[in-house]
Amino acid sequence: MDRVSTTALLIEEVRRWNEQWMESYVNLDFAFLHLHLSDEYVSTFPDGTVLDKKAELELLQSGDVTFAAMKPLEMKVRVFGETAVITGRSAITAKVKGRDESGEFRFTDVWAKQDGRWQAVASQVTRITKPAER
Repeated sequence: MDRVSTTALLIEEVRRWNEQWMESYVNLDFAFLHLHLSDEYVSTFPDGTVLDKKAELELLQSGDVTFAAMKPLEMKVRVFGETAVITGRSAITAKVKGRDESGEFRFTDVWAKQDGRWQAVASQVTRITKPAER
């Protein structure tokens, strides 16, 4: 298989993992999250909060943050050896402590192949706000 075909297959594989990751937050699929979040995983939320794997899983288990939907609207995957960087835009329906925090967001997710499987190592999510009126 040539390099272009191999890269295309890797891009599609990582894209599928990222889509399943989004679904795992909606479905509270903790088995997926434990397996596919690296032990070194770090996440930066729209409000600037930074959480590691343990803290993010505890937050989801507490019910303080709930996701009714998380749909990718755009997704660009770039693969660099055994690391992938995904940038995109998503529509998220979520509540934080009962308060609606739904909207459209830009994201950057980083995956690395560790112990023979793809794992998320970092994520940054930024709310898309309406441009200020001039």
